[in-house]
Amino acid sequence: MSKKLWISICLLVGLLLAVGLFYSLMDDEDDEEQDEEYRTLTIKLQDYTVTRELTAKIETENPAVIRPQITGKITKICVEEGARVKKGQPLIIIDQAPYQAAVRNAEAKVASAKAQLTTARQNLEGKEELYRQHVVGEFDLNKARNAKAEAEGALAEAQADLETARNELSYTVITSPSDGVLSMIEYRLGELVDPSLETELTNVTDPQRLFAYFSMSEKTIHNLADIYNCRVSDLPSVLPEVSLVTYWGKELSQKGRITAISGNVDESTGSFVIRASFENSEDLFRNGSNGTIILPYELKSAIVIPQEATYDILNKQFVYKVVDGVAKACEIKVFRYDDGKDYVVTEGLKPGDVIIAEGAGMVKDGMRIKVKK
Repeated sequence: MSKKLWISICLLVGLLLAVGLFYSLMDDEDDEEQDEEYRTLTIKLQDYTVTRELTAKIETENPAVIRPQITGKITKICVEEGARVKKGQPLIIIDQAPYQAAVRNAEAKVASAKAQLTTARQNLEGKEELYRQHVVGEFDLNKARNAKAEAEGALAEAQADLETARNELSYTVITSPSDGVLSMIEYRLGELVDPSLETELTNVTDPQRLFAYFSMSEKTIHNLADIYNCRVSDLPSVLPEVSLVTYWGKELSQKGRITAISGNVDESTGSFVIRASFENSEDLFRNGSNGTIILPYELKSAIVIPQEATYDILNKQFVYKVVDGVAKACEIKVFRYDDGKDYVVTEGLKPGDVIIAEGAGMVKDGMRIKVKK
């Protein structure tokens, strides 16, 4: 046998062995794929608590905006910015000199009007006596009566002017309208202020009681009404207590309640505005703070599956049902809530269905499934 023939025979034998080994490995892979084990889950109904986190804007109860009611220069600031103040406590004093002068001038006019009225009354009494004696006629009597009426009117006008002057003088001392915490004062000593200012002088807020305002979509609100079997307007009376958390993660120890749902839907967002009320004894929040509302509610007889049992195609959720040992793809719809762990299924599954509970993304439709024990 020639050397070339021997080499050819050896190469052919080697090629046949390689092809055989390749098909042997492929058969082994098919066997492994057919023998793949997956954990399964039998669907059943259960009660499940869902919590929603919603961004809220915080307002204190009855925040009082303080603006000047008269024109003048600030002559004194009586308190420190950010201080706790009491109702009626002086905060800012506006130049009182012109208003004190106006009061004195008005008081003088009242005194003059009183004197004129006294004179008119005495003159009328004299005219009446002379009229009875037929010394003067009815014309002179009526003239005296008119003079008295004019004096009375002048006195009333002077007294009204005095009251106005006293009121304006009282406005020079700006006092706190309620107990609370004073914000920053936007103007300084010597600055001219008047009622037309666009920016308020300051404001006083009481942080003991808070209102947290947040929004929920129209669909979510109606879903809640369906869950609790009530009208939207009745939700505040049936929803559970809610929690309020600061943006840095500290939770207010006292829970609050939802106390109001807006009567209208915001046209631009399609959402309801909701208000929750809280007691703020820990002074965690101030007017204008941001926070997070945590709203829990319980779903009765829900279908809950792990998220790892699902896979996503074009924003649609699917699971694999196991039917006669074969994986069958099934589209599902889930409740609009994502805790990163589970989904609440609203359509596509029923009690008794068996699904692959893990690694759904690795399964193929029609694959034979061996249940992991």
